[in-house]
Amino acid sequence: MQPDLETLRITPSELEHLTGLEISDTFMGRVYRPCVFHDPKRFRSFLLSEILMLGLILIFCLPAGVVIARGFGMLTGDINSTLPFFLVTFSGAIAIFVGWNLFMKLQGKPLKTLAHLLDEVDKHNDIIQAVHIMDELSSVHRATVALLDREEVCKALNATRASLVSALMTERVLRKHQRFVARRQELFTSIESNLATLQTLQVTNQANEYGQLLNEALRIGISIRQELEPWEGDSPP
Repeated sequence: MQPDLETLRITPSELEHLTGLEISDTFMGRVYRPCVFHDPKRFRSFLLSEILMLGLILIFCLPAGVVIARGFGMLTGDINSTLPFFLVTFSGAIAIFVGWNLFMKLQGKPLKTLAHLLDEVDKHNDIIQAVHIMDELSSVHRATVALLDREEVCKALNATRASLVSALMTERVLRKHQRFVARRQELFTSIESNLATLQTLQVTNQANEYGQLLNEALRIGISIRQELEPWEGDSPP
């Protein structure tokens, strides 16, 4: 690959530096990437890792199950006691395996933005690989395949790379301070709610004040009317 294309690629080591996590085609940190379910190659790798994880859980569960079973006198040496023991142990391992995957799914929710950015990085690197293939084809004698404007393509890829790097750095900062950001969001929501309540109270108070003024005006009018009634009786016809 030519040097200019190599500098445009976002390497796995650079991704780890930008995100602060171990990044692979299947995992981001300890959490699997959602794209594994859309790529057969990555899905096979994911299944292999899941099988290995289940095997490790079984390896740890069997000795612990044996110790517990012997403590309760469940293992008597015959097959009638051994088979239920293995079934219970295997069921426990499956439960731990499912629980672990559910926990990883919950852990991956705050990383949705990162997962999307990593998918965009993969697309960016794929485009660079396509440009590299075009360069190789154009170098072949009498090749008719070549980029129309390679320089413009490289400029666009350079701009895309800068945007992705900036987005990855921003995502890491926000992820690092996600609790503070969430607290600020809650604070803004609380402020908006309080403002709405104050506005409602203000309208209510204004209505009450208006009602009081109206009642006071009516009382004054009635008093004036009562004062004028004797004078109206003495007026000539």
